[in-house]
Amino acid sequence: MARDATARLYDVDDNTFSFKKFNKTKKYDLGTISFQAKPGKLIPIDQIHESIWATRLSGGTRSGLVKFEVTAVGKATRSNGNMVFEVSGSEDVFLIGQDSDLESEDGGRPVFAQLLQAMEKGQSVTSVTGRLEGWKGRWPTVLRQLPPKPRRILVSEFTTESP
Repeated sequence: MARDATARLYDVDDNTFSFKKFNKTKKYDLGTISFQAKPGKLIPIDQIHESIWATRLSGGTRSGLVKFEVTAVGKATRSNGNMVFEVSGSEDVFLIGQDSDLESEDGGRPVFAQLLQAMEKGQSVTSVTGRLEGWKGRWPTVLRQLPPKPRRILVSEFTTESP
């Protein structure tokens, strides 16, 4: 039922919706929920926050949110000394930041530094993936208020397009 409601309300492609439980213990455990927007649609983060809030009013469990990872498609630019990502098809803007908890896969420069270098070479950054800053904690504390805008994506990967 929740799967159908999510797809109906937030333009989620229900064929991409999945829940993976990590099975580290025999009791309540960590897991990942993944989904994508339908082609040409956006998934409003404020509405996701509202949906989670509506189902997690109690503080009676030890559950919470470990991280909220998003992929945004659009264009990265520099504005007022910040790296900014403008989402295609909307007025949404993210600040792009370095994820200090993330090591680069090859042991070299962090992903954020690689992104900066790609932009300096004239490549157009067309998508960024990373966790949203401020979306972490136990219920209902993490849901008391929306993290401030513009939101910051702590980048873990990105794609480019040559000019």
